[in-house]
Amino acid sequence: PELEAYCALRGTSFQAVDLRWGITEEAQREHDTMRICLEEVRRCQQLSPQPNFAVLLGDRFGWEPVPARIPQEHWRVLLKAAKGDEGKLIEDSYRLDKNAIPPVYCLKERDADQDTGVLHEMELLQALRRSATGRELLPYFASATHQEIALGALSQSDEQGRALRPEQHAHVYVRRLRGLPNDAAAKEFIDWDASLNQPVPGARDRLRSLESQLRRQLGDRVHNLQTSWSRHGRDGAVDEAYLKRLCDTFLSHQKALIDAELESREQTDERGQRERAHQEFGAERARVFRVRFNVSS
Repeated sequence: PELEAYCALRGTSFQAVDLRWGITEEAQREHDTMRICLEEVRRCQQLSPQPNFAVLLGDRFGWEPVPARIPQEHWRVLLKAAKGDEGKLIEDSYRLDKNAIPPVYCLKERDADQDTGVLHEMELLQALRRSATGRELLPYFASATHQEIALGALSQSDEQGRALRPEQHAHVYVRRLRGLPNDAAAKEFIDWDASLNQPVPGARDRLRSLESQLRRQLGDRVHNLQTSWSRHGRDGAVDEAYLKRLCDTFLSHQKALIDAELESREQTDERGQRERAHQEFGAERARVFRVRFNVSS
């Protein structure tokens, strides 16, 4: 609300977009969640050069989805590398969509039995990971959060080749919980596998790798905030002082970015007005301009 009011006073508008809101059950069944979320990131980048993305990073790497769409060139490599029954598992789980341009292999709709569908996708994801090779590995090994961050805070250009420059505006807020246990007591705060009754294997390492990449690329745009597990995790207690620090830091950064963007637009508008005035002046003079040639022998 404060940023909405801040922008309104400057003749513009602010809209908050949470990538975990608004995903319908139908979209989840049809494996459309990642497409919707990534399209929303792209929409924010198109509408607002900066700021358009912020990262809140805790102790969860997050949900690791099975790729919903696989390009044909990836498909051929996957099947060639798949061993034993894994190739058949991959083949049986996807269908070719020839209406797409270019055609892609789409994950079939999830089984009506939720538990059976989830188990199948876990087996499929492992088969894909063992078969994936080359440089395009992110869709097979990244969580939904990681894929969104890769697009919103790590990509240097969009699909049209336009520069995104996330290092100029994408702030990252890393929360550290001192004394955070690595067991079921903290399952709401860490990646927890209920079927195995243990932390998700490798998730913490993948999260730390993502954090390291953010620090390398964004430098001082990565901010550390600390609170304690005893204040944050027990009996629903919340560290109010920590939340205030987070909010104050976030507001300060976003207001500075908004001020800089609006000032840049004002300067651009002034330049644009001068250029248009010159063009109109030239067009007016050219309207009555005549060329006369003197020809001599």
